[in-house]
Amino acid sequence: MKKTQKTVFKLLGLTAVVAMTAVAIMLPSPGASAVSSSSITDTISVRVLDGIPSAQVDSPKSGEAVISLDQPIDLTYLNMDKYTISITFTDEEGVEHTEILDEVENIDGSGNATYDFRHFAEIYGYGKYIISVTGTGIDQSSVQDTVEFEYVAVLPETGVNPDNSNPTLDLDYITDDPGLDEDDIVDHITIDILDSNGNPIPGLSPITVKPPLKDIEIPFDQYDLPNGDYTLVITPYNAADEELFKQFTILIHYDGEEPIVVPSTADTGGLFKNLNIASSDYLITGLGIFLIVGFGAIMFLGKRGRSTKK
Repeated sequence: MKKTQKTVFKLLGLTAVVAMTAVAIMLPSPGASAVSSSSITDTISVRVLDGIPSAQVDSPKSGEAVISLDQPIDLTYLNMDKYTISITFTDEEGVEHTEILDEVENIDGSGNATYDFRHFAEIYGYGKYIISVTGTGIDQSSVQDTVEFEYVAVLPETGVNPDNSNPTLDLDYITDDPGLDEDDIVDHITIDILDSNGNPIPGLSPITVKPPLKDIEIPFDQYDLPNGDYTLVITPYNAADEELFKQFTILIHYDGEEPIVVPSTADTGGLFKNLNIASSDYLITGLGIFLIVGFGAIMFLGKRGRSTKK
């Protein structure tokens, strides 16, 4: 009888730890829950076939902002018979001005070409431009590529002061280009701080900064602003206090306090969905149950043994 009871208790303990261990193994690991699905990428192999015509604007890149009048316009073409490349400027009234950069026929092959942006920058000034290339391949198929970029007076780069979490700005601009008129040179800028929806913040006046426009710190801590998202609106002016081009905005996040880091754990789902429980917790729990059941069995059998002796 004693042997049977010992066997039963051993089996109970072993069953408990096996069950908890199995649950722990089936749960996703904490590391897996911390990895965003966006970090998983698929690699797609594309076979490039000989003879396929193409024409591509390599520089500037689509969506890029440039400050140099000498920004090159680089074109690469493959297996083309002819192409036309043009540039379009859209003014403040929304009117498009299009000029042909070049028209080339009877290419019968591949190569590259570079064109000068300065001519158009000096005529139309700051704003948005579209470069379009259309053509016909040696197989008579149609080819097209379009790039949209912006010519600006200032290029911003954002940073953070590690001591107080205030945002910082480095504004790159041209001051010594002989092709620039005095009216096109940045004399000063203003910085407006708006909320995340682009609304003015009561009591805050625009900040005026003169060159050099490096390591500009926006004193959020002095303004006693709460943590959150904000919009900086930057407007460059020339010496005559005339705007050089439309205002541009920078979205920033201010966090004046040290963030509280919460370790990521597996989403257990169901009953345990809102509990901070990882797989290792289940394993430890299983071992604990095993020890408790085993100890209880020993105490019970010892007590029963003493009772039997009496």
